[in-house]
Amino acid sequence: MQGKLGAMRAALAVVAVATSISLATASASAQDSNGNGYGSGPKFSVNATYASDYRFRGFTQTLEKPALQGGFDVVWPHFYAGLWASSVDFGDVQDASGFHNSADIEMIGYAGFKRKFWGTEVDLGALYYFYPGSYGIFNYAKNAVKDLDFFEGMLGFKREIHPGLTLTSTIYYSPDYQGGVGQNWVFETGFARKLAPHFGITPTFSAMIGSNYGQESKGGLDYYYWNAGMSFAFADYFEFDIRYFDAFDVPTGGLTGITSCRNQCDGRVVARITFEN
Repeated sequence: MQGKLGAMRAALAVVAVATSISLATASASAQDSNGNGYGSGPKFSVNATYASDYRFRGFTQTLEKPALQGGFDVVWPHFYAGLWASSVDFGDVQDASGFHNSADIEMIGYAGFKRKFWGTEVDLGALYYFYPGSYGIFNYAKNAVKDLDFFEGMLGFKREIHPGLTLTSTIYYSPDYQGGVGQNWVFETGFARKLAPHFGITPTFSAMIGSNYGQESKGGLDYYYWNAGMSFAFADYFEFDIRYFDAFDVPTGGLTGITSCRNQCDGRVVARITFEN
């Protein structure tokens, strides 16, 4: 428990320092690394994805069925905003009146600032997850159906340590995570290695490991998850990605309502094809 509290205090300190640095330097320079000023117009992009499964932090969001996803982004020098959506299937939830479909669609609105400091890109952002028309999700700790919507703050770091080799580290914090389970911390670390292109196809190998720390007294979870795989960019606008997802040390029974990882967070290969312009 003391180790967990120490990690949380350290994360809060990092967030505070990074926020101070970002705010102090934002007004000191009006140009990005390419010399573009804040007066430059925004850049727009759209994306669409078909995935054989939608995995989020080790858990399927579609009962291991395919998902349709898409979104758009608006990017200025040092600032970005966007909206992304995916089909979801959390199964049925039961209350006194019977069974109800938990949710059909997930939407995520996000915005943030990006700056480079001494060769490291710092990303400070905010995300809001919402589920239009959803009924909710059952919170076993509170023995009640709770709202799915939740907010997260995010602090990310990205650095190219060798040509084509990039390291990333990201912290997420929610004051009240999905289903009303209280505070939640997420720590993720990963790398990506871009390989030489062949026949117009650029392959990249990437892997990531993450840890989730929830408020167990309210039904939150402490567990770990990871993924590793290859992506292939081709024809300027397309990317095919195939990777293995898994989770471990997931608590079962008690306040979690999870009987096993079977069909929820067990190991699975997921393929995705994405168009982005």
